[in-house]
This record gives sequence, structure tokens and C-alpha cells, in this order.
Amino acid sequence: MLKIVVLGSGSNGNSIFVDVDGWRFLVDCGFTKIATKKRLAAIGRTIEDIGGVLVTHEHKDHCAPWIIKENLIYDRPIDTPLISKFLLSHDSECYGYIIADNSGNKVAIIMDTGCIPEEAVPHLFDCSAILIETSYDVNMLIDGPYPSELQERIASTTGHLRLECAAEIVEAVAWPGLKYVCALHLSSKCINETLVRFELENAVKKEAPGCEIVVSRQDKPSKMMTLI
Repeated sequence: MLKIVVLGSGSNGNSIFVDVDGWRFLVDCGFTKIATKKRLAAIGRTIEDIGGVLVTHEHKDHCAPWIIKENLIYDRPIDTPLISKFLLSHDSECYGYIIADNSGNKVAIIMDTGCIPEEAVPHLFDCSAILIETSYDVNMLIDGPYPSELQERIASTTGHLRLECAAEIVEAVAWPGLKYVCALHLSSKCINETLVRFELENAVKKEAPGCEIVVSRQDKPSKMMTLI
């Protein structure tokens, strides 16, 4: 069994709670220890329940100093067949993760990448859930408040993933066994939940009409996504 909850996602902090057949850990932890405890408490868990943290990359909104100080980061590579990783395209060395359980469920997690590298695509087939960055909409980025230099950084191939690209890749790998698509790392100024839902629902409607779209938030945990 796999259970996943996005404790929060955005430029002010990212963390995902994962329970794989009773093995509980986080993917990223960019919140303070106090904030992490509060978010875990909201889903009925504690810090003591957490075995460690898988880190996608070392930016502080994904890797808070306290988890380094307390030696909570799992070493890479992890010595288990349940977890594999693949390289993404960001301005810091960054990995996506595939997490599987003993029942054949498979989850892909993609955060902070300017594009989906061709070599990463095969990892996304046959996933029961895909958690993927939908950071911004191109038109909203252009019309938004960010200076041109920041816009260029966000939109670069080593920046963040635009909604249109995320929707295209989800549509390409969608299949009847896809139960959840979860949108991660939404910009507070360059995208909105209504647009994200519209694009992702269109992406899955043909091949995975029963797929549920979950949109993560910065301020509170998502629903629990359960795969049996």
C-alpha cells in the first residue's frame, strides 16, 4: 500500500509525506522543524514516525538546514528496490523519484525542473500516481510582476516546469491505471488552481477518465492519496 500527502508545496517550502507498506519518510523538507511538526500533526503523524528524508535537490525550500543538522537525509543511492531516481533539469543538481510498493503501485515525483529530459520519460509509464511541478502559465508569467531577468530564469530549461509542459507529459503517459495526478510547486503570482485543474483534467480525460486531480497548496497539506 502507498499513501502520499503533500504537506505543502511552493517557493516557501516543499515536503511530501510517503508511507510505503508501513515505511514512512519525507520527500524533501523545506519547512522549519516547528512547521513540519504542525503539518505532520494535521495528518495524524509525528516527527518520530519519519524514518528520514529523500532530497530532490539542495535548495533551502526543499532541504531545510535542520534536517541536515539532525542527519535525517537518506544517503544516495538508497539501497532498496522500492525507490529509484532519475536526473531532472534545474540550476542545482536535481532528481525525480519513482517509489513503488509490494503490490505493484508506482508513484513518480517531479519537482523543480525546467523541462522533462527525454531520458526521464520512460520512468513515468505505468505509474499509479504522478506528482508533478506545474509552476506557472506562460501568459501569466509574461503579464505578471516579475522582472524580465527572473522571468527568463523561471522559463529556462534549468528553471521551473510550465503548466503546458506538465499537461503534455501527463497526457503522453496517461493510462487506465493512473489514479492520481497531483500538481506541485504552484507560483503564487503566475498560475491559479482553476487553470491547473482544467489543463490536467483535459490531459487525462481520454486515457485515464477516472483519474483524480489534486492541487497542492503552500499553506496546508493536500488530501491523502491512497493506492492499494
